[in-house]
Amino acid sequence: MKKLLAVIFMFLLSGCVDSGNVGTHPGLKIAYLNGKPHEVSACLYSAALSQSLRLTRDGRLPDGTEKYNLQNNRNEVIAWVEISRFSHDQTSVWFYQGKGTDIHAAIAAMTESCKNTR
Repeated sequence: MKKLLAVIFMFLLSGCVDSGNVGTHPGLKIAYLNGKPHEVSACLYSAALSQSLRLTRDGRLPDGTEKYNLQNNRNEVIAWVEISRFSHDQTSVWFYQGKGTDIHAAIAAMTESCKNTR
C-alpha cells in the first residue's frame, strides 16, 4: 500500500514540471561580462533579437539574481538565463541550455557581442 501511494504521489508531482526544450539535465554555460546587470540584460535582449530569439523576464531570486527565459520564434523556451552582479564592474550570466548546436551557437554569439557592454 505504501508503495502504491508513493507511486501515485510521484506521478502527480511529475505532472507539475514543464522543462520545455531545456530538458531535465540542461547544459550549463557561464559567461562573465563587463557591465552592470541592467546593462548586460539590455545587451543580451538586443543580441537575442539579432539571433531571431527573445529574452523575456521570468522573475527574481531571493539573492537578487534576475531570471529570464530565452525563447525561439515558436515561443518555446530553449534556455533559462540567470543574470547577477559578480563584482563591481562584472556581471555573471548563467545559461541553462537544451541540447542542440543551434542553441549553443546562438548563445555563443550573444555572449560574444555583449562582452564589453560598457
